[in-house]
Amino acid sequence: MIKKGEISSRFIRFLCISFMSVIFFVQMAFSADVTQFPLREKYRDIPTISHQDLYRLLDSTVLVDVRSKYEFDTLHIKNAVNISISNAGFITRLMKIRERDSRPIVFYCNGITCAKSYKACDKAVKFGIKDVSTFDLGIFGWTKAHPDAAVLLGESPVSLDKLIDDDLRQAHLLPPADFVAAIGKKVMVIDIREHFQRDVIILTKVTRVASSDKIIGLIKKAKKDGLTLLIYDAVGKQTRWLQYLLEKEGMKNYFFMAGGLKGYLEANLGPSEYD
Repeated sequence: MIKKGEISSRFIRFLCISFMSVIFFVQMAFSADVTQFPLREKYRDIPTISHQDLYRLLDSTVLVDVRSKYEFDTLHIKNAVNISISNAGFITRLMKIRERDSRPIVFYCNGITCAKSYKACDKAVKFGIKDVSTFDLGIFGWTKAHPDAAVLLGESPVSLDKLIDDDLRQAHLLPPADFVAAIGKKVMVIDIREHFQRDVIILTKVTRVASSDKIIGLIKKAKKDGLTLLIYDAVGKQTRWLQYLLEKEGMKNYFFMAGGLKGYLEANLGPSEYD
């Protein structure tokens, strides 16, 4: 016969084991989040939403893409609105949305290593805008999971074979030294940095300036004249989106400077005949 004291003791041990199990699984879940979403630890107070829940609630949320207009125009989630976090009127536009729409606001950007959606959410909360969260899987994760609810260069659903993979990306990247060495007569060099990024100027004798949203004319000219395009940006991220347009236009002879201007400066190439 089990005595009353033994029952209490066993019950207490059961509760302790259960409690420790809960703690263990919570820690495991948090560790998984940190591994899969490395910025969540830094932005612990920012609420997040999964792609499954967002897809289910897509029509009952206000989805805000906080990237640049050019990134948005290339690839975005269906029905999202574009309010770049770098825009001076970011909060003003959010407040106007909240005045007329009480639905939850969800921010997103490029992916798990992009902090823009977290910063947007944090900024919104600080200005008193409630019921906000971030979809931190980002646009690429979303498109792969829900191509029917994504828009690529104006087309939806998105055909996944049109997403640029790492192999195609790497095939068109040149280290800064090789980029400079490739400059010649049948080449067009283009700087696609935005005006506020041009505090340092390089390759002045050969470079044409055209921000990423105004480059289409030069692409068509280069293709018509049989020129190779050599393109650089600030840190190597803007060219990622430009590659979609180049591929759509059927341009094959193009290369990007790995790391952009930052990579060029870090390579310590010094002045060249093109400066």
